[in-house]
Amino acid sequence: MNITYLTDHLPQLRQTARLMSAEWASLPLWVSEEKIVARLQARLAAQDHQFTLIAIDEQERVIATGSIIRYELEDVEQRRWWLGEVVTDAACRGKGIASALIGQCLAHCQAKGIATLWLYTPDQQAFYRKSGWQEIEQREVYGERVSVMSLSLSPQERAPGVIADE
Repeated sequence: MNITYLTDHLPQLRQTARLMSAEWASLPLWVSEEKIVARLQARLAAQDHQFTLIAIDEQERVIATGSIIRYELEDVEQRRWWLGEVVTDAACRGKGIASALIGQCLAHCQAKGIATLWLYTPDQQAFYRKSGWQEIEQREVYGERVSVMSLSLSPQERAPGVIADE
């Protein structure tokens, strides 16, 4: 397995869109592969820190993906950078692929000086909590009840109640 930027593997763009659509076709943003491809192309062309990573197997098949998205939810200006579109092919789950992919997303964000990441999830709160994400609120997004979570990437920011060593 290789985790790499989608920009370096453009022939896998449609496979990536197909994986997303297969997982979330019941939701408005992911019902059309063409719209997903257009959204991914716009992200790849952006002149900011947005990107999409893919995990590919030995046959160059996309088995997982995850993105850093600028203002995935636009209602709170301070919530600029979002981890989103994290999905692993059903046949490849439980092997740590998503965790490795997310780890590379976080490392990229830290290297670019991004201090806080946001995400929303309807059902993976426990998975993200294990990695230090904190639930901020519950709300409805695209007709689905989700938890909005955040993760501080800045070493200066401490979790509430944690006292820094002097």
